[in-house]
Amino acid sequence: MSQLGQISGIVMTALDGLALRQQVIAENIANMNTPGYTPRAVDFEAALGRLRDGGASGFSRDDAASLFRVHEQDAAMSDAGLGGQVAMLADTVLKYQVLLKGVNRQLGLMQLAISEGKRG
Repeated sequence: MSQLGQISGIVMTALDGLALRQQVIAENIANMNTPGYTPRAVDFEAALGRLRDGGASGFSRDDAASLFRVHEQDAAMSDAGLGGQVAMLADTVLKYQVLLKGVNRQLGLMQLAISEGKRG
């Protein structure tokens, strides 16, 4: 796999992880007043750290399901309440948008290179 292909795969996997985190936070908000509900979390940064430390060579997007683990939030985050959940959601959405903007720019550059190549 080319280096560009590896980077694209990692970015797409990161988008998958952020989408999962967004879903989990939305569930936490929806169940905030449900008796006995324990908020959950996706440790996105730790998952990407494991990917970085393990090396990206040989990594495929099929591995993403095992990369991002949903677990119970620690007590400090569980006590943060609605404000903490909304802040985490906003942070997650921002990270998702930044990555998506990067993907769109890369695709735009590839499209430009292809169209310029046809002219020459």
